[in-house]
Amino acid sequence: MSATNYINDILKSLELYDNNGGFIPFPYEKGNSCFRYEKKKGGTTIKYVNLVSTNSAAYCPKCGCVHNIKSKGLRKIYLHHATNGHTKTILEISYRRYQCHNCHHSFKDTIPFRFFETKMTYTLAQSTIRSLQENTALAVVARTYGISKSTMYRIFYDHIYLYHRCFQLSSVISIDEFRGTSDEGIYAFNIVNPITGKVLDILGDRKAETLKKYFGGFTHEERAKVKIIIMDLSGPFKAIMTSLFPKAVIIADKFHYVRLVGDNLTQARIQFCKKIHKDHETLSKLIKRNLHLFDRYYKELGNKKENYIPYFKKHLTNKQLVEAILELDICEEFKENYDIYQNFLKILHEPSKDYKKALNVWLDYIFETKNTYYEITAKNFRKNWFLPILRSLTYKATYHRNGESYTTSFNNGCIESLNNKFKLVKRNAYGYRYFQNLRKRIFLHLGYSFQFIEKEKRQVIT
Repeated sequence: MSATNYINDILKSLELYDNNGGFIPFPYEKGNSCFRYEKKKGGTTIKYVNLVSTNSAAYCPKCGCVHNIKSKGLRKIYLHHATNGHTKTILEISYRRYQCHNCHHSFKDTIPFRFFETKMTYTLAQSTIRSLQENTALAVVARTYGISKSTMYRIFYDHIYLYHRCFQLSSVISIDEFRGTSDEGIYAFNIVNPITGKVLDILGDRKAETLKKYFGGFTHEERAKVKIIIMDLSGPFKAIMTSLFPKAVIIADKFHYVRLVGDNLTQARIQFCKKIHKDHETLSKLIKRNLHLFDRYYKELGNKKENYIPYFKKHLTNKQLVEAILELDICEEFKENYDIYQNFLKILHEPSKDYKKALNVWLDYIFETKNTYYEITAKNFRKNWFLPILRSLTYKATYHRNGESYTTSFNNGCIESLNNKFKLVKRNAYGYRYFQNLRKRIFLHLGYSFQFIEKEKRQVIT
């Protein structure tokens, strides 16, 4: 193998072949290899690679002089490089310093693979940022690549710029909130395209001023493209979205209004158990131990596996147990509340030709019986959320993935899963003080594009 091929192979292994800037591997003085190994306490090994400059100054960068430039000899700098396996790699670089005798200006060789006047290479900086696509704390990444935590923090805070996310709005958007930071707002605002599952943007707070200012930055034509907005049962959000997107329809998230009706059944069950606890303590405890059975749709209860129930002194399936409890004379009041809840679940689980009529019948029954547990919820549904709930039952979305088509209802399942992921990012970092750092960490974790910048330019860009 020729010396040229040998040098090129070493540069390729170091990922410096296209960006070596005239620095080549050169043997150490007391050996015939450009590598040397040093063992540290604790059994760790550091690999040093000797790189020497082959450049010669062409002109003075200050006055442009060409002929009157003298070399001031070689200087050394140590740059941390990407770890090779478990061995920490450090580039031992010898660069030249020059002096122009015309203007007396001193300058040095440019090291193109040096990361912004730090003691690390671009390869190592890029490797650390790629590791942030996983939900890993900055301190863990620093230990993995053999750099200090402060260096890792400086890379993250000072040298990474995220592009603005929301260039255009999609025809369908999901909105929700999650707990953010205290510097901008306690709750941050998340905007997601539920069709693609991509985060469009994250805002620092959920205040009406912030939302109106942000969405007001889009043109009227751009906001008119939004046809569907999926959201939870938040009155303020509904009022703001209706004013900002007059041509969009609101769809209520199924999980939230089902949970609201389920909470009414839970209140009825708790009050019923308190009422019978003195005289029928065993029955009260039986209902409490099997409370999850009353929250499920009746037709989905298990009807195969039997368990012995001491209260009834026989083996019963889950469905038979619920039937046996509700058939007791003392449970007549609770059965009425249970039937109301099951009738609502029936509207959701079984297809209907007229969901509007079925929903109206369910609401009218509550108003006629004046049920104290469901009446407030029914009034809220009838007055504020009837059409959004009706749309969530009738509107369908079709997805085409891997050559197959899937039909599903519009819901906020995608954005809720993303919010859970954001909470895990915060938890692994033991919280964030500033929202912009949390936002940057989230987008890096999601794999969005970024740009390396100098610290001096960061203030200008942001």
